[in-house]
Amino acid sequence: MKIIKGTVDSKVVTLSRPDAVKYIQNRPTLGIIGGEFAITYDEDDMPITTLLGSCVAVMLYDSVSRIKGMNHFLLPTSCAQGQSCRFGLYAMETMLNEMYKLGCRKENITAKIAGGANILHDLSDNIGERNVLFARSFCRSEGIRITAENVLGINGRVVMLDNGFKTIAKTVANRSMEERLAQSDRALAKKVEKTEKLPADDSGVTLF
Repeated sequence: MKIIKGTVDSKVVTLSRPDAVKYIQNRPTLGIIGGEFAITYDEDDMPITTLLGSCVAVMLYDSVSRIKGMNHFLLPTSCAQGQSCRFGLYAMETMLNEMYKLGCRKENITAKIAGGANILHDLSDNIGERNVLFARSFCRSEGIRITAENVLGINGRVVMLDNGFKTIAKTVANRSMEERLAQSDRALAKKVEKTEKLPADDSGVTLF
């Protein structure tokens, strides 16, 4: 088994077994948190999962190499273009580069996007929407086709990226978990910097 993982302290490590196992539908999965990404091979049968509020996960899949990756970022960019996977720009560029090192080719890669909920119901500065717009814009600028989305709304979601680019997104219906997500988003809202809103482009995008 070979797992490539980006950590919250901006390291990229190679693992021979998952370091954070989460069980989804009685299956062991590799769990990631905000500021991390993970890349796995389909042949190792290790899905990747995460829990999202206003944060966004972009999932990438090379259909020829059968290699998949998922990140979980909190904000589109930082004022100083921070070198951390907490920020979408760094998370996307770093994960893509690691997939290229494994032999993935851009022309074989497609994307799915999940998350970006407005947990706090605050329309004045919707962090989730800005994260989604960034993810769409990045994929468009890189020439990576988005094949599906499960985004926005007012509820958090658990997302699983499985073999063959199969994805499952389940709305969070647990009150304590919803409050935990809300607390996280309140803390995030205090730190968020104002960035220019990117135009939405929904062409060719379908739900999961």
